[in-house]
Amino acid sequence: MNRFFITFICLVAFAGNIFAQQSEKSDTQKLSLFLKSMDDVQANFVQHTLDGNQSLLNTQKGVLFLSKPNKFKWESAAPYEQILVSNGSTLWQYDPDLEQATIQKLDERLSSTPVLLLSGDYKKLSSEYDVYGETLQDESHFVLIPKRNDALFDRLRLEFNGQQNLTRMVIKDEVGQQTIITLSSVKKHLNFDDSIFEFTVPEGTDVIETR
Repeated sequence: MNRFFITFICLVAFAGNIFAQQSEKSDTQKLSLFLKSMDDVQANFVQHTLDGNQSLLNTQKGVLFLSKPNKFKWESAAPYEQILVSNGSTLWQYDPDLEQATIQKLDERLSSTPVLLLSGDYKKLSSEYDVYGETLQDESHFVLIPKRNDALFDRLRLEFNGQQNLTRMVIKDEVGQQTIITLSSVKKHLNFDDSIFEFTVPEGTDVIETR
C-alpha cells in the first residue's frame, strides 16, 4: 500500500451509542444532501496522523480540490510534499522528494476512499455503507461503515457545520491508526476547469504504472 493510503486512510474511535436513533435510510438521505452540495470545492486542510496509542506520527498541510464525478486534487505542502490527482478514470501520485510518480486506474476499490467518496456518486451510499447520523446544535455528524470486506478504511466520520460545509473527517483503518483532517476556507461551486484534474509527470521522474 502506498504512502498516501498509509497516511490518509486511518482511525476513528466509534462511540456507538451517541448517534440519534434514526433509520439508516433517513441518515443516508440526509448525508446525500450534504454530499450533493460538495461540488467544485476548494479548501485548505490540516491532517494529523496518530498511531494506536494516540501518539502523533506526523502532520500535513495543504490544499484540496474536489469535483464530480471522482475528480480530485490533493496537494500536501513541505515537509511531506505530495500531489495526488484524479481525472475520474486515472489516479496519479507524485512524490517530489522521491522523484517518483505512480499511475493507476481508478477502480471501484480506490473510488471508495474518503476523499473520492466526497467527489463521487452519493447515490451509492446506501449500497456501499451503513450510515449513522447525529445532530449536535448546528452541526451534523455522520459515521460511515463500509459493507465491502476489501474497503480501505473501517470507519469514517464526517462533520458538517450549519452551512453544510464539511469541516472535519476522522478515519479509522484496520491497523489502529487514526487520521484527523480539518478543513478551512471552504469554497463551493467554483466551476473548475478540467485541466486542474490532469497531471503531467515532470521530466526525469521514475514512473510506476499499475493500470
